[in-house]
Amino acid sequence: MAQLVFHHDIEQLKNLPNGVMPVQLYGMGDKNLQIACIGNKILKQVKKLGVAPSDTVMDFLTIALAVTAADTFVLRKDTANGWCRSFSITLPLCQPDIWQANKTHLEQILHFLSGDIWQFNFQAGGKLPPQPYKLSSRAKLVDLRNKDCVCLFSGGLDSAIGAIDLLEQGYSPVLVSHSYKGDKSRQQMIVEKLNQSRYANQFSQFNAIAQPHLNNGGTTEITMRTRSLNFLAFAVISAYALQEVVQEAIDIFVPENGVISINTPLTPRRVGTLSTRTTHPYFIQELQKLFTTVNIPFILKNPYQFKTKGQMIAECANLPLLQQIIPDTVSCSHWKRKNQQCGVCVPCLIRRASLHYANITNDAQYEFNDIRQILIHQDRRDDLFALMSAIHQKNHRNMNQWVLQSGSLPIQQLNQFSDVFMNGLNEVEQLLIVNQIL
Repeated sequence: MAQLVFHHDIEQLKNLPNGVMPVQLYGMGDKNLQIACIGNKILKQVKKLGVAPSDTVMDFLTIALAVTAADTFVLRKDTANGWCRSFSITLPLCQPDIWQANKTHLEQILHFLSGDIWQFNFQAGGKLPPQPYKLSSRAKLVDLRNKDCVCLFSGGLDSAIGAIDLLEQGYSPVLVSHSYKGDKSRQQMIVEKLNQSRYANQFSQFNAIAQPHLNNGGTTEITMRTRSLNFLAFAVISAYALQEVVQEAIDIFVPENGVISINTPLTPRRVGTLSTRTTHPYFIQELQKLFTTVNIPFILKNPYQFKTKGQMIAECANLPLLQQIIPDTVSCSHWKRKNQQCGVCVPCLIRRASLHYANITNDAQYEFNDIRQILIHQDRRDDLFALMSAIHQKNHRNMNQWVLQSGSLPIQQLNQFSDVFMNGLNEVEQLLIVNQIL
């Protein structure tokens, strides 16, 4: 079991027993003492919202950062089965009793999200909410005036559609970005094109960087199954500040097409390691229950839960603007390796199929622009073959049973989840037929 001890006071992390990993929250860590760190820049971003978070909201951010650090610093390859890790996390909070009462539920949610075993030991003495910057300070505050919702904004195609549709519907969202290296510039290109449209000054952007750093040159885990928890924590911080400003109930929009959201395993061997659950309906549902119990008063909404990516594009409320933005968006799961979308991973192939469905040819450049070239690269064609296998099976399998392999789903909506998965496979099938692969 990997043991990690977190604290914002670096003095509390010195002289820990051998085998325990010390991680400083909201600080720089210590290279000489091999104390890792996470969240050093977050507090400045929180202060820019102009409102101090509640203790409970601050604790949720602290928990999310600790989970991200553990997920990043402990390698899956070092475990017995090369995948499932066990974590023991000691973490100080502002209100440990509230979270201790809900510890088992939190651990179950995280087990579903990452596939790992989580054990928390919550203690008193957590990082208190920071006092916000004043209007008179040099820091530029996030403009929350006249805003009415929060929307996750990753720089992907789905989040761009989500933002456009909200704006077209008359909302004024705060766009919350989750920036790792290379993300921010892409997100900013999209924002600039939104600003050049008639939406100028109708939304605010809150950008929070939570890139963990070991500071001692250690290798980091790249699977990052828990990244959505961090993203949602930033959204919750933003929603709390907005609610305090406007004194109205605030919704948090999580725009994700239903095919990627349920992420049904395409083949039997993809049931575990290759089936991410970052926006899976069960994860969102259980996190919503946790929010209600600990009194985090925001509703998580995915308006595209039963739409394919192709349907999202075709039905976008401002398609001409979206077409300008599409080349700047990123869908690839591997793009940071070469700073280019590969065109061969499942998200890339679904993206390409969705654009074909919507009759849009203006797209980003891929490492493999010709899909047929994937077939001759033995080490790059696994995802394509998995999709082809699923397409061959889709008319012969029980679709309801198939989508349930990704996790629990509401029985009353099971047919809708099955339909969106089937429609997604149909979109990919049409792309492969046009490219003479099927």
